[in-house]
Amino acid sequence: MISQIKQKGFTIVELLIVIVVIAILAAISMAAYTNITARANTSTAAAAAKSVKDVAGAYNTSNSGYPTTKAQFTSGGTDAVAKLPADVTFKNAKISAQPTSAEGPKTVSVQMMGSATAPTGYEITYWDYAKGSAVSTTIGDGTLVTTNGFVQ
Repeated sequence: MISQIKQKGFTIVELLIVIVVIAILAAISMAAYTNITARANTSTAAAAAKSVKDVAGAYNTSNSGYPTTKAQFTSGGTDAVAKLPADVTFKNAKISAQPTSAEGPKTVSVQMMGSATAPTGYEITYWDYAKGSAVSTTIGDGTLVTTNGFVQ
């Protein structure tokens, strides 16, 4: 009598199906992770720009003029009503490309309006990682200072 031996295990087709399903799930996860990271970086950049705007407004109210250096932003002025966090990076050019990983999402460009010695406002620019473009907001008024107009 011939006995049949049953072999246990998976067929190659079953293994390929499992590998394909895992690859699809990995691709979906990576896309979701990239989107979440971009939104988080955008939120961080927008918060940094809002901090600059809020500190500039508070400084103007307290000192009857806008700050002209990053040191004045971080000190808060004579009354120290608002201080800019030290980890916000000021770029000495208008942001037109995604900041490098060394600069990080807390990088903003702050361009003076009015004059470089007595600004009447600022244009604050940050990078929107989700849209892939720069976003600008202003405080105060006036025309942009084109020579030495960036706060350092």
